[in-house]
Amino acid sequence: MYKYRFLLLIGLIVSCSSNQTEFGNSELLQKHNPITISELKENPTDFDNDTVRLVGELHLDLENKGISFDSHKIWIDSFKPASDLDTIWEYMNGKEIEIIGLYQSGHSGHLGIYDGQLKEVYYIKTK
Repeated sequence: MYKYRFLLLIGLIVSCSSNQTEFGNSELLQKHNPITISELKENPTDFDNDTVRLVGELHLDLENKGISFDSHKIWIDSFKPASDLDTIWEYMNGKEIEIIGLYQSGHSGHLGIYDGQLKEVYYIKTK
């Protein structure tokens, strides 16, 4: 009996210690192919007001809320509607993420230094 409790406890610990965090509608992964932030930079109007799927590193500093790849950056307004929790920034900051959201082209974010923005986020997870 104790053997099974021990195995159950180990199973719970392993499943809870996953490094992956996920919020939002995962069904969108099947509907949207990933594109690169570089593609957005090269052809921003082709994706304007479209739902895009990106992979990059999430950064959260004082006036730096966005996803970046190399020198290209996309501003993120918030994680809504994928999550109402502002605390998820703390868990995902500095990690590689996959994100699906509504993209708007043009300079945005702090001092307009971002190559576009995600106005809404429908799905986000750490890699």
